[in-house]
Amino acid sequence: MPKRIRLIYLVSLTGTVAWVAAIILAPYLRSHGERAFAALYAAFAPVCHQQPERSFWLFGFPLAVCARCAGIYAGFLGGMILYPLKRKFSAVRLPSLPLFLAVSTPIVFDTAANVLGLWETSNVVRSATGFLWGLILPFYFLTGIAELAMRAGKN
Repeated sequence: MPKRIRLIYLVSLTGTVAWVAAIILAPYLRSHGERAFAALYAAFAPVCHQQPERSFWLFGFPLAVCARCAGIYAGFLGGMILYPLKRKFSAVRLPSLPLFLAVSTPIVFDTAANVLGLWETSNVVRSATGFLWGLILPFYFLTGIAELAMRAGKN
């Protein structure tokens, strides 16, 4: 099974790197007058509001996602990098519930407070809470995919 988990990990890591690269590539292409930028922004539109004032800017244009989403995706990439150091491809189990709650609480409170108009946080804070939450997500994603693969292998 560790061999299958490694393959799942490598495919997922490649996809994650491509996803994060596309977020950065969109404003780069736009700054160089390449029409392909529109397809990248459109690809991210279903998963992000893309409000320019809530986005980091690069090459004179907003990233393809807002600061919170950018933090989540960067955190997911960070979690993907940490995964083999923490799990060594041998353990297929979810992180503890207290850990999940600890990393989820900041993004939940910050998002809820912003939506309710209690406060308005900066893009840096939005990104930081997203990054923290994104760090743990690969441990759920890869565990779920590995379990599916194990079940499929038994049939």
